[in-house]
Amino acid sequence: MSGTPHHHKAERSFQASIAEAERLARARKNARLKDLRTHASWLVLDPQAHFQEEIDCSALLGDLSIRKLTGDG
Repeated sequence: MSGTPHHHKAERSFQASIAEAERLARARKNARLKDLRTHASWLVLDPQAHFQEEIDCSALLGDLSIRKLTGDG
């Protein structure tokens, strides 16, 4: 057994704060995705436009530099 009841209360509080931070992060991500879908629905295909193979959406999605995928998956 690991000691005082205060330790368990602090650990539960820490876990609750992590869960709340994760919930908030998911809510923010969902809000950004909803906003992106709304803006994307306004797009109209221009048959005369010259498209590149890659579209940079970083301004819409925020800074995702820490989440860039590598070849390792």
